[in-house]
Amino acid sequence: MNLNARRCWLVAGLAVGVMGSSALAQVAPPPTEPVKEEPKYEAPAKVAAPAEPAAKPKPAIQPQVQRPAPSNQGTKLQNLPTSTPYPKLLAKDENGKIIRLTELPDILALRSNPTIGEKSVDAIMPVLYGRRARFERLLIDNLDLYWMVTDGRLETMNLEDIKNMTEIAEMIKPLVGRTTLSQELRNRGILTRTQSGMNEHIVNEYKQAVTTEIQFEAEDPLSEVMRFVLQDSIHETQQAYRAMVAEMSTKVGDLVKSAGLNSSAAMELAKLQRPLNKDKKSQQAELAELNQALRNLSLEEGIALFTEMRNQRKNPDISPAIHRINVMHDRKVDISDSDAMEGTIKYSDGRVIDTKKASEAYDAKLRKEKEALEKAKEGKNTNPDD
Repeated sequence: MNLNARRCWLVAGLAVGVMGSSALAQVAPPPTEPVKEEPKYEAPAKVAAPAEPAAKPKPAIQPQVQRPAPSNQGTKLQNLPTSTPYPKLLAKDENGKIIRLTELPDILALRSNPTIGEKSVDAIMPVLYGRRARFERLLIDNLDLYWMVTDGRLETMNLEDIKNMTEIAEMIKPLVGRTTLSQELRNRGILTRTQSGMNEHIVNEYKQAVTTEIQFEAEDPLSEVMRFVLQDSIHETQQAYRAMVAEMSTKVGDLVKSAGLNSSAAMELAKLQRPLNKDKKSQQAELAELNQALRNLSLEEGIALFTEMRNQRKNPDISPAIHRINVMHDRKVDISDSDAMEGTIKYSDGRVIDTKKASEAYDAKLRKEKEALEKAKEGKNTNPDD
């Protein structure tokens, strides 16, 4: 694999221009961005300190020094429990290829993460609903952009065509989330620095393995890596869109009518109302047909249809596609109360141990054994005097 300077510069430029968000930070080597940013903003502070406007740089410096914090990369090796066994997100098919995840890696990582237990789920769920609602609104506001970006351009992107790549890079920005789920959970104080850092480590491990596989096996590795980065950056957006299409499939005809659409494209779309097929392959084929029919609508019709569907929910911001997550696996133990282990341990086989009661029972047993020993000792001491 020959990585010439021009290609490396191109990938680096796109990385900075497109993924000023969290998505690329998880694919690129973790320490890169924090190390570069801090020296740039500390130096001006020292120079400006003796001058009269010394007080002005302070507000600017503080948020920029804190900016790298959400990624937890600076202390990853020292403080994260990476040596604790956990299920990897890496799975391979019969040909030894890494299976690309269709679910959001950050959610899957919560289950693998040894530092996260069932107690955290109640606090995590509102964030999942909130993120999905934001991505749904983002999609409706940028529906024409989403349809344009996902019409095959990413799949046919050519690294040698700088103009095409720059165009796609600029085009994709509005569809990219500002933070990853792991970062948002940390920013909101739901996950600790260690918990969110471990979650990011598990996600990074998967993404870096994919990019490594691409680099060694693809004919045009840099082009394929950038395609993976770009597709990964809108992963959550695509999930939201596909979930809305699946939700729409069972009532699309009724929605067309209630939204007042009467074009020929809308009439053809209405004919595709049907329940979700239980067979996975058949369901995928039917949803692909519905998706294509949606793209035949005008932009105004598409926006009206998706908006109507959301408005008909009991709560427009509660997607029926979001379900309570399971963060436990067979080898994970949930310590509900971490204070001196005085809490409840729940095992995957249904066993529940109250550690406080268990501790009290153990102490009682020790007391009885001690009393028995003392009585035995007293008996020995009184025998010689009898």
